[in-house]
Amino acid sequence: LALVLQIQFQNITLPLIGTPNWFYMVLLSPYAGLYYWRSGDRVDDIKVRLLSSDDDTENEIIIEGNDEEIDRMWRALELNEKGMVKVEGIIAS
Repeated sequence: LALVLQIQFQNITLPLIGTPNWFYMVLLSPYAGLYYWRSGDRVDDIKVRLLSSDDDTENEIIIEGNDEEIDRMWRALELNEKGMVKVEGIIAS
């Protein structure tokens, strides 16, 4: 960023500062990492609801949440979507 600003604004003069040296911004880069480390957390909430039929022959699980987390959970638990059947591919052994 400093190199781009140095090339773009070669003849700029700021009041009270004069000609800025954009490479001083490099000294702020550790603070950017600290900022993202502290506030870059992502909270993923998943709601799971289990429903069973009156005669207890069928169970239904309703899952609400982030698509990425749901896909990861399905792969980890080897679950299938309702009405879907997993078909092995030609290459899978």
